[in-house]
Amino acid sequence: MEAPADTTWKGFSLAERDRRWNAVRKHAAEAGFDCILVPLCVDGRNQHLSLEQARGMRSDGRYLTLLENAAVILPTDGRKPIVISDAESGNEWIPEFRPVKGSWGAAMAEALLESGMERARIGVTGLERGRIVHGRAYAGIVNHTSYAELLRRLPNAKFEDDRDTVASARYVKGAEEIDCLRRGAEIAAAGIDELGRVARPGVKDSVVYTAVMRRMLELGSGYYPLALYTGPMDAVRLPRFEDPPEGRVLQPMYRIHNEVDALWGGLIAQEQQGFLLGPIPEAWQRVVDLQRDLFYAGLERLKPGMVFGEFIDSVNTFGQKRGMKSLILMHGRGYGDDGPLLTPQDRGEKVRDIVIEEGNVFIWKPIAMSDDEKIQYSWGGCVLVTKTGAVQLVKRTPGMVSIQ
Repeated sequence: MEAPADTTWKGFSLAERDRRWNAVRKHAAEAGFDCILVPLCVDGRNQHLSLEQARGMRSDGRYLTLLENAAVILPTDGRKPIVISDAESGNEWIPEFRPVKGSWGAAMAEALLESGMERARIGVTGLERGRIVHGRAYAGIVNHTSYAELLRRLPNAKFEDDRDTVASARYVKGAEEIDCLRRGAEIAAAGIDELGRVARPGVKDSVVYTAVMRRMLELGSGYYPLALYTGPMDAVRLPRFEDPPEGRVLQPMYRIHNEVDALWGGLIAQEQQGFLLGPIPEAWQRVVDLQRDLFYAGLERLKPGMVFGEFIDSVNTFGQKRGMKSLILMHGRGYGDDGPLLTPQDRGEKVRDIVIEEGNVFIWKPIAMSDDEKIQYSWGGCVLVTKTGAVQLVKRTPGMVSIQ
């Protein structure tokens, strides 16, 4: 893999910016909005959230501007957006923006009035939990104080949830986004290789963690903590560490699980690989084999036009023919908190009618289980939906790695 200093990637093009803006305008016009507003959103770093949730808080603004914190007023009639930010300087996409003077609410109100939106129908991103993005944001992501001030200043405008307008644009990735996610997946896979090189009985969890993080940062990933799970093989639930305690040491027949995320171009890729510090018992191997077959069957079924309800049902019943169980685990990849979110805790009842589309990128990591659910295994990586099915962004083989 090329070193960061040798990469030919110089950032997203203006064509990619225009593709995103036009996609949002199209979805907004179809929903009958005069304008889309990405308001000031909560700073996730102050909310004790997971990094996935924290990065998702202001992800709509980053998607449209590449600025870390921005409010965006995007009319649907083709006019350029007005961008408000507290950044020190602009970028190639947004060379100039409006600084915040006094308050965010006043700045957003002034921009909306200047755009002729005094009596407009305005779609607002992040007012409530989303189905396609912001699936973890149960109370939405909007900064209440600035939004309340905005409502007071524009009493005749109609503000409402944007009905996944921006989310629908984010849901289908462009070629440049796919390239970034592929690069991120390659970096994550390199981190997994480093984990397999370092992890041995007697090695501290913190040493393994540091080695993986160092390898990914060397390859140019933005900072995104490794999620490391270690413990006895028979433990159904392993403890999860993003900062493993210094004294914790790997032991023979310990199982190692992980979520290895890498950032490239601001997009989050994830790869996952299980390890066992010893020989794999036959009962475990049967579950691992089921998971492998389920992973590949899912790739074949992930085609444009299928609704998630049908896909969810096919995954959750896959293990029955072998006297075992299976459960869907997947969600979107992108700027943060991308969905639809499908986990053992959130089975997807609210997203069953969402249609799978060409250009979707997911972290696909289904769970296989023994019939008594005492053995559970998940393996996965980033997959891209194409016309004929899904393909892995990085070619890896499902399974569990035995380290002896």
